Amino acid sequence: MQSMVSKLALATVLSTSFVLFTPTSFANSQTDATLVELLAKHPAISNIKIAPDGRHLAIQVFVEGRQALAFYGAASMKMVGSFRMQYPMQIGEFQWVNNERVVFKLTETLAWQRQPVYYGELYGVNYDGSKGELLFGFRAGKKQTGTRLKQREGKSAWAEFVFNQADERNQILLKSTPTSEGGDRQPELVAMDVYNGELKSKGRAPIAYADVVADQQGEPRIASGIDNKYHRQVYLKDIKTDKWQQLPKRNYGRYFTPIAVTADNQGLHVLDNFQQDISGIFEYRFADGSYKPIFTDNTVSITQTLVTADTQSVYAARLDDGKPSYVFLSDQTQEATVFSNLLETFPGDDVTITSKSKDGKKWVVQVSSDKAAATFYLYDHEKVTLTKIADSRPELKGVKFAATEPVKFKSFDGLDIHGYWTQSPVQSEHKPTIVLVHGGPHGVRDYWGFDTELQFLALSGYNVLQVNFRGSGGYGYKFQQKGHRQWGDAIQRDIIAGTEWAIAQGKAKAGNLCIMGGSFGAYSTVQSATLAPDLFKCGVAVAGVYDLSLLAGKGDIQYLSYGKAYLDEAVGTDEAQLQQYSPVHHVSKLKTHLLIAHGKKDERAPYIHAEKLQQALDKAGKPYQWLEFNDETHGFYDPVNRTKYFNELKVYFSKHLVM
Repeated sequence: MQSMVSKLALATVLSTSFVLFTPTSFANSQTDATLVELLAKHPAISNIKIAPDGRHLAIQVFVEGRQALAFYGAASMKMVGSFRMQYPMQIGEFQWVNNERVVFKLTETLAWQRQPVYYGELYGVNYDGSKGELLFGFRAGKKQTGTRLKQREGKSAWAEFVFNQADERNQILLKSTPTSEGGDRQPELVAMDVYNGELKSKGRAPIAYADVVADQQGEPRIASGIDNKYHRQVYLKDIKTDKWQQLPKRNYGRYFTPIAVTADNQGLHVLDNFQQDISGIFEYRFADGSYKPIFTDNTVSITQTLVTADTQSVYAARLDDGKPSYVFLSDQTQEATVFSNLLETFPGDDVTITSKSKDGKKWVVQVSSDKAAATFYLYDHEKVTLTKIADSRPELKGVKFAATEPVKFKSFDGLDIHGYWTQSPVQSEHKPTIVLVHGGPHGVRDYWGFDTELQFLALSGYNVLQVNFRGSGGYGYKFQQKGHRQWGDAIQRDIIAGTEWAIAQGKAKAGNLCIMGGSFGAYSTVQSATLAPDLFKCGVAVAGVYDLSLLAGKGDIQYLSYGKAYLDEAVGTDEAQLQQYSPVHHVSKLKTHLLIAHGKKDERAPYIHAEKLQQALDKAGKPYQWLEFNDETHGFYDPVNRTKYFNELKVYFSKHLVM
């Protein structure tokens, strides 16, 4: 099943990713064909993690259309091993489980679609490429030599990592969710041997869709999940009785998300919005049930928490009020000092820690910005050195990308709305502008950072406006609730208000704007164009839903046990309103020309949505452009398809906007 990649093959790829690579420079006046293809490609390196002892690096690389692993000595920066699967298998998310071994999710590329699928299987391999073994999943059963008996049973289940550091028995803790149409069965917690895949049950989690956190010994201690009414439930495991006990709902907020058990095993750090609007950090104590607030920002919820290498304390919190910033909760830890110095070393950049050695002395640091794709560095605390490992997209070095700046404006009802403005480096008195709408809509938002689609638009000569409309995540519970049952009205009016603000500010020019987006962004493209027929010259709708009445019966949301409850809360059940908010019924109002793009294998927004929109446009005699992909799901995964899509966009926008 497995196949070793030759060191020469991987070394060839990696040599173009390390500092020896000399990139080609591109003109910034326009996106030429070569740059379009490069922007459409997958990153050459998607992740780098360091082993617990700090001696080796695992580098996830893209080779010949597939993900592979290369292992390097952290001191020598020389390859010591490599591994990839035979087609159609690929390497997904991976974890170092001890000093010599990595366990990864096994994904599969299906014959009829481009995007790999995870079926719950786990695979293990040593850093020298040896001892490759399918450890978990429906194909993991092994027969004993000379008998018909199986050494272990294959699991028809999905595995997720819970505690990935192997104990003295070489076991890690997994969440094993039995196969079902919606993944709504209660998961089993199992200890898995990382060498032979043998499993030991730790009982079942008390609720479906559970986020489980283990204590310092790797034993399951907290489970937080969603019930069929779309309400959060929290359970704590009594270490004396080994039984789960439900925490009363009055004791926590709607967004309760466990971070880590404290060093004394007597408490828990949590992200939550208990008795407040914005989500912050709390500490829950097991003995008396006390819930102590630690830190909450005034404007935005915490995006990420930074935890010490021993996972025993939170030392910093990331905020995304515009550009990323950090609040230090403790200056007593080594990690806090190091991370503070890293932020000073890369001022204004997005600094992320991908992994650390167990002793906290070696870190892998990922640095990016709005104008630069990620670069990976190795920080050595003993030597106080920072060494560049690799660029994630080395072929883009030397390209001058556009800057993105946070913006804020008042919506139609006075509500503050945040977003981002990217000014094209191609100067034009006509100020051609594209409003790029994010998906979701609830709990999702746009962030400041490097984005290949956004940069493609900017380098093609178009300014770009992004709007974190009401319903978006990160701005508090009330802000998110304001978007519920307002998909077709207030959310769209926020987008329209942002567009009118850009015109009033002189950033954009009336009559020379287009709108585009994927998923909910595609829905917004069409719906906003029906509400403001004269605002947008054109619109690009990718993988959208256009008839809200279909949501309850078509797509993968219906298979979730809480799917109906979610739709009732987010969209509502008023059929008249669903008709009013479904753009497929209002295309007669359109003056905006549309480009409709959809993948035929889409299960989130089934292809029937695009077909119904097409039929409605034909019936109303409205012009449009059609672009379908037989082998794509929800969006575009394949670089060839993405290149085709980008090139279609260049031609399309040039027809409808004045440069």
